Amino acid sequence: MPRQIAALSAGTLYGAKLGFLIATAATISGCMLTFIACRYCLGNWVYQRFPDKTKVIHGFLASSTFTKALTIRILPLGSNFMTNIVAGATNIPFAPYVAGSALGFVPQMVIFSLAGAGMQLAAGTQQQLTLVLTGLALGLMVMLYIQHKRKLQAKKKLSQG
Repeated sequence: MPRQIAALSAGTLYGAKLGFLIATAATISGCMLTFIACRYCLGNWVYQRFPDKTKVIHGFLASSTFTKALTIRILPLGSNFMTNIVAGATNIPFAPYVAGSALGFVPQMVIFSLAGAGMQLAAGTQQQLTLVLTGLALGLMVMLYIQHKRKLQAKKKLSQG
């Protein structure tokens, strides 16, 4: 189940705080279980079926795993389930991946739990929270872009000299 639906449903059923905790715990557990199942049971099959995507994900997440997992999760792009499956098929470290993912899940889980509880998302506090989270996501994207450019420049210098 998409994490947004889990948070919205849990917020509706249990209120914002408890709904947030339940949905976040379920999302993190699902992330861990999918990653582990793929790493130890389905990794070879995923790699054989999607070698190019697996190599790309591994290349991206192999360094600065925590920061990159955090960024991926803050930005609601792609499928969390598929990301966990492909990440599990790589050799990236488990703990930084899950920790970055868990922290990255929080902003959307808060927003959707609040929405599920019937709170107004347009209230001043929620608008400020949205701006802060957007700024954080943009800052992480800029940081990753700068790191990527530096690596490319370093590789170019090595190949030339």
